[in-house]
Amino acid sequence: MALLGPSDLQSLGLPALWDLAEMKKVELADGTTFDAMIRDVQAALSMLNGELLTAPHYGDLVAVQDNVEVEYPVGVANGVDEATEYGTPTPKRGATTGHNIPIRPYDRALGWTMMYLRNARRNKLSADVRSMFTDARSHYQQKVLTRFFKMEAEIVGATAGASVPFADGAVADANYVPLDSTEGEAFLSSHDHYLRLTPYDAAAVATAVEHLQEHGHQSPFDMVASRADATTIRAITGWKSPEWAGIVYHASASERAALGGITDYFGYLETAYGIVRVWLTPRLPTNYFAIFKAYGPQDRRAPLRLRINRRVGFGWQLVPGNWIAAPQTMAVGYSEFGVGIGEDRTNGVFTLIAAAGDYITPTIS
Repeated sequence: MALLGPSDLQSLGLPALWDLAEMKKVELADGTTFDAMIRDVQAALSMLNGELLTAPHYGDLVAVQDNVEVEYPVGVANGVDEATEYGTPTPKRGATTGHNIPIRPYDRALGWTMMYLRNARRNKLSADVRSMFTDARSHYQQKVLTRFFKMEAEIVGATAGASVPFADGAVADANYVPLDSTEGEAFLSSHDHYLRLTPYDAAAVATAVEHLQEHGHQSPFDMVASRADATTIRAITGWKSPEWAGIVYHASASERAALGGITDYFGYLETAYGIVRVWLTPRLPTNYFAIFKAYGPQDRRAPLRLRINRRVGFGWQLVPGNWIAAPQTMAVGYSEFGVGIGEDRTNGVFTLIAAAGDYITPTIS
């Protein structure tokens, strides 16, 4: 199995189809050569890949794998027999189910005519490259949040393969039953983590958190919510503002330990089931939020799995962009990945605040 981590082409030099001697002849207006700029882009892509792996909040949502399948145990009612002197215990076994993780190719091209390159300033080209990095980062975030909040299954492959959601009442997979909790709470296949509640208050947050805590996940929890609902969330009973350097709020020692001091969270909500750390995103529409347990970047208990092509590596790579008869020189960023649910289909609870109806998958911008 290939090493899962940031990957780039620096160790290989320029792509084979780029002629270094010819590229060195292309000198920008400020004296910088095009090949030097491309090398800088390669180095920057390596940094971008590392950033995506450990990005605040998003890094806690995913773990990377390069295989297509995910398999995990499901709840079964086996029980324990009482031992007798001559009796033989009945052998029992566990049961599993599983699903597939999709993968798709993506690219993002930069293109310049040769005459433009000879007259361009380095700052102009840097702005073009920065726009590619912005698009790559935005695309990654959108794909991660789309799968996270999506309640529908996706077809993987040509036949029966499927990328399934979190616990959805056996709609996507009739074989899935959450494991019994460590405290003995049992679940049925009808167990559902996609909620419709109202109003947007402490009771709604507590209901969602309870759905997570009953599966053995412990505080602190993370809440992903819409930036459009910032004022509403701050008005919820149990709201705690974050701490910043030089600004001290009154709080007990236990609260300070749970909140973690200075953070990049919007704030915190105190519930009967523990502290919820709140982070906001403009990508999510109003009246939606999700609760999950963050175990840290690349932890296998993360809610999502990011599937990569082991031959390509994680993140974005620079590939040859010179095509015969093309009137421009191109630098192409290329990536292959797909996002699916991880082994623990209980590590996510999703809520739509509405007076009636059922949970509807939101559109992530």
